Amino acid sequence: MILSTRVNGDIVQNEVEVSSLKEKYDVIVVGLGTAGTFAAITAAKKGLKVLGIERQNCFGGTGTAGGVHGYYYGSTGGDYERLDVLANEMQTKGYLQAVGINPELKKYLCEQEAVKYGVEILYESILTGVYFEGNKVTGIQWFGSDGIKRAAGKVIIDCTADAEVCALANCKLHSGRGIDGQGQPYSNIQIELCNNEIVFYHYTDCGYINHLDGKQYSDAHVHSATLPNYMWDKYEENRRMLGFAPLLGLREGRYIEGEENITLEDYQNDKVSDKPLFYAYSNIDNHGKDAAFESDVQQDWTVAASLWGINFSVPVPMGALLPKGLDGILTAGRCIAMDHDIAPCIRMRRSMQKCGEASAIVAFVAIKKEISLKEVPYEELETLLKETKCLNEENNVGTEEVISHPDNTRLFKWMTNKEEIHYGLSTNKPGIAIWSAKRLGEKIKDDLKSWISDNDEHVSRNSALALGLIGDVSSLPILRRIVEERDDFLPETSRKFNQLRAHSAIYLIGKLKDRESVTLLTDIFMHPESSPNKNKIYNEFINNDEEYYFQYFSQSMMALIKIGDENVDLREEISSILKQRVFKSNFNVIVTFKGGKGEPYSLAKKIRKIVNSKVEEWNAKKSFK
Repeated sequence: MILSTRVNGDIVQNEVEVSSLKEKYDVIVVGLGTAGTFAAITAAKKGLKVLGIERQNCFGGTGTAGGVHGYYYGSTGGDYERLDVLANEMQTKGYLQAVGINPELKKYLCEQEAVKYGVEILYESILTGVYFEGNKVTGIQWFGSDGIKRAAGKVIIDCTADAEVCALANCKLHSGRGIDGQGQPYSNIQIELCNNEIVFYHYTDCGYINHLDGKQYSDAHVHSATLPNYMWDKYEENRRMLGFAPLLGLREGRYIEGEENITLEDYQNDKVSDKPLFYAYSNIDNHGKDAAFESDVQQDWTVAASLWGINFSVPVPMGALLPKGLDGILTAGRCIAMDHDIAPCIRMRRSMQKCGEASAIVAFVAIKKEISLKEVPYEELETLLKETKCLNEENNVGTEEVISHPDNTRLFKWMTNKEEIHYGLSTNKPGIAIWSAKRLGEKIKDDLKSWISDNDEHVSRNSALALGLIGDVSSLPILRRIVEERDDFLPETSRKFNQLRAHSAIYLIGKLKDRESVTLLTDIFMHPESSPNKNKIYNEFINNDEEYYFQYFSQSMMALIKIGDENVDLREEISSILKQRVFKSNFNVIVTFKGGKGEPYSLAKKIRKIVNSKVEEWNAKKSFK
């Protein structure tokens, strides 16, 4: 048997005796946060012997210790709703009121539920090792107040949020976006008492960290708590600061490679599972303003078509909870097998609580039938999950236009009628028509080519965006004109984070790798004054004139890089342009974060790193030849 541990950040594996594991459980849940809470409770309710270990001193994770009382989206149904109802009922019996679900009551109820059904709870306990034989995970080692302990489990459920059990068991992991590995920004939750009667929380996005680095994580706590957003101008009796949540609001970490992997590209191409454990539901709530550095798959959706605020349901299959090639282990929570692009939709707390419940049901069936996790029959899972509405076909809503947050939605289907698409392209909400045209592809290409000559400017230019998405270079003359004129038409497709038409066009010029646009893009990249915010466009995405230009700057930078990737003969010229701009001593670009008071955040270091990496890559290929 192998014991895999982490020493000074590195994984070390040694042979040990099987007899090391004397304590035995049916299920061991590592991490009792958002998903782990319901993994442990559900497994125990099914009569299994359950051990739950948690590094904090409470159940619930982000929704309790993390201070996030409310829900954004995510799908309804599941056992978590029962405890939410109980928490709301208890609030009427003398407890302090809180916006959303009272976190202190949620802690109490989850803990009492776990105790009631016999979960053995170990707080302030940190995973230090994983045991496995061949490809089967058989137990864990942890450090708690009474030293190092070990236990065997028929099934281990990794609810650490960062797949640490899976990492120690040699599962393949990935994190962040492709260009720089960056995840979504983190938040710090400030808790306050309003009017001496109700607890409220608010937050700002605070920056980017590698939270697996202990020093960065500690520094982030200190830095974020002293941001101007949290330092009030005036302290009054009706608004009292209670402090900060002990957990940072982390939106993204590591993901496993699963037996099935959920990707945004697959969703866009209707390649989704027909055997879901539950349905996730939200929009691509990615929080970042540096959209130009995201993948083409995500930018097709959020930049070219401005579909950031379109909500959709995603079926999450059993295979997404199963680390590829391993047995005896499941994941639940934000570390399941999905990509960075679709994670902002799936990661919502409602969905992650359901993920924990579903993982326990998979474990229960496997243990009862004495079969491997991969052999669990879907039909039996389906029946059990429907009992609590964890799996509820009513959650399979398809795609919805959110008119205003959170409940005013309009269900729609992608357009297939060309006349309807033509009309949609003429409106101030063209994104759904643009994406509908993309879905039709070759079937509508000739129509789009004719429409780019339409007298209606919106029809003409939005048809060019659609053609660009399809990959047709006949869109380029119109796309170049949109950029030359700095067309700042701002669509209203999405309730937030719509993209200026010029920004969409620059992105598509890069996607199409148009070498004729190098001079045009260079002018934008090198000269901020060439893109003034004439119409004073300010919103949640563009907070000031610097951010207005940053979108031009970042999109033109990435378009130049994509053109260089395709055109070897232009790489030296483009490298010189990039270095001349970003390696100036006074170079800086500033963005702000969602929820703040406009605190500046410099992206200069990140941009220099991206440029330097690309130039080195090109030089290496030149040297190799």
